[in-house]
Amino acid sequence: MISRRIFLTITILMSVLLFLCMCLNNLKDYWNTYAVNTYTETAENYPSKVNLFVPGPGSETSEEGDKTAGEETQVARSLVILVGDRDSVLMGVAREWVSYTKRDMAAYGSLADCRSGGAGLPEMLVLDSACVDWDSSAEVEYLFQCVEQGTHLVFCNLPDVSVIEGNSKVRNLLGIRRVVEPEVTVEAIHLCAGFLLGGETIYQQEGGEMETVFPWYVLGPGTKAYMKGILEDTDNTNSYPALVWRKSFGTACVFAVNGAYMEGTEALGLLSAMSAEMYTYEIYPVLNAQNIILAGYPGLADENQEEMERVYSRSMKQVFQEIVWPGLTMGFEQGRYRATCMMTPQFDYGDDNLPDGKQLVYYLKLFGESQAEVGLWGQNMSGTPLSLKWQEDQRFLQDAIGGYEFASFYGEDMTDEEIREALGNGIPPSVRTVVTNQGEGREEVVRFVEDVTAQSTLDDIIAHTDRKDFLVRCLETSLGYFSASFDMMKVAYPEDQEDAWEMMSPKLAVILTSYGRRYQGFARTTTAECDMRIRNLLAMDYQDSRRGDEIELQVTGNVGKVWFVLRTHKESVARIEGGSFSQLEEDAWLIEAREDRVVITLKPSDDRYFQ
Repeated sequence: MISRRIFLTITILMSVLLFLCMCLNNLKDYWNTYAVNTYTETAENYPSKVNLFVPGPGSETSEEGDKTAGEETQVARSLVILVGDRDSVLMGVAREWVSYTKRDMAAYGSLADCRSGGAGLPEMLVLDSACVDWDSSAEVEYLFQCVEQGTHLVFCNLPDVSVIEGNSKVRNLLGIRRVVEPEVTVEAIHLCAGFLLGGETIYQQEGGEMETVFPWYVLGPGTKAYMKGILEDTDNTNSYPALVWRKSFGTACVFAVNGAYMEGTEALGLLSAMSAEMYTYEIYPVLNAQNIILAGYPGLADENQEEMERVYSRSMKQVFQEIVWPGLTMGFEQGRYRATCMMTPQFDYGDDNLPDGKQLVYYLKLFGESQAEVGLWGQNMSGTPLSLKWQEDQRFLQDAIGGYEFASFYGEDMTDEEIREALGNGIPPSVRTVVTNQGEGREEVVRFVEDVTAQSTLDDIIAHTDRKDFLVRCLETSLGYFSASFDMMKVAYPEDQEDAWEMMSPKLAVILTSYGRRYQGFARTTTAECDMRIRNLLAMDYQDSRRGDEIELQVTGNVGKVWFVLRTHKESVARIEGGSFSQLEEDAWLIEAREDRVVITLKPSDDRYFQ
């Protein structure tokens, strides 16, 4: 005989089980606003191009040396003078770095123009050696005078070997004791710990695209090498060819780069790392954003049917849903990444295979549960113009879910001019940010194009090289930024066996795990979230000062939270007011500024190695 109490208990338990089994999914569907992109709802209050910070005091000059700003910056600590061809990639990256770090700037076409320009004593002099007359004793003496007065020199490249070999003053300035050979081929490159974020590494040069041929210089006293070439036939590391080093002159440093490492975006990281070595501490703003972009995912139409059956024995929709997504989810969980899925409803707009609206609803719910963002991809297999593609996509979205607004657009290799032309004519009007590949052209890593932001990504990171790894280290050091795209159309239209998912998946997992572990202190974001951080970074300004063991940070011009990297020398953060902090690696800290005034208290570090 069952008592009333037991019967009531059983009834309640069965009701709870029935609710859990039958009602939760319905409630989850009810609460899942999958047809609304939440990233487009909060865009009104974000900074726009009108809030863009411009390096003060607008002191960039012409190559003839004519000033365009006032004289009040005679002894500004934050003034950086650039000497070089303003149209060169080298000077373009240097200007970009100055803008990100909120320094004042003046620029000259030659050192002679700089001497006569009257810009005053700069914090730093960044030079293209080709724009220095090394035969002029007056110019060499001027460089020594700058160092004696506390100005740091950065030589983005070096003069000809014959100049260095034949001039003892130039060798003394650069910290070179002697020239061993005018040209030597190195077997590997050693990047020392504590310079770029990411730690020590050795690039073995196995298809790594790194530069391998350099002049062989042996450094003199008072120098410190940060990168060296490794020779196969000697174990004497002190005699290895130096690639990046500094020489100390009292309160000033002279940095030298042997090779072409400053001829691209890598210069951002090298300049940030050099600046951190110049002072007792260095604090500068970063994005704190790590993005993973899936280009061409998901597939909503059953296309390329014969090839899908041959490679996977499944349709395209089944491949993306049953094989690809579970593998992606595992990799994202291991690296704690969140995906931005740049979808295209169809790959081929010229066939009769139309996208499936039910499949779209399935993915939007799935992405909502996993905090993934849905963006739009501008490419297709049929060569359909972008404006016509968007018209077709609009019709499909309207029929499937009543329309959808995208915050992000993947433009792949689009130039800034092409982005301007496509805004409102192929790029949806709701888009706030456009993702482009970090290619050979010289575009800033993050920037405004009209009122949308553009953010660069490393395309097809699965094709991993040493050069890409070095670029990642430089971007993490300068901006706390990593963005990588994976071309999922290769899975749908494989050109060879290497494009099959079973071949790509392990490579992708290794990369996500490796970078996720190495830069675990930075936030995982989607491209729309990164857009917000880009706008705040480009709009904000700051000032820092130190008294005793306290660093005071004053932040202005931003509308939300901003982040900084703090580099120290054998000091650690004890506490912070007005923000929070976390340790990235030894002598490197991530600072979140939650208020306009942040006070950071330092203490001496212990001798334990940071794990």
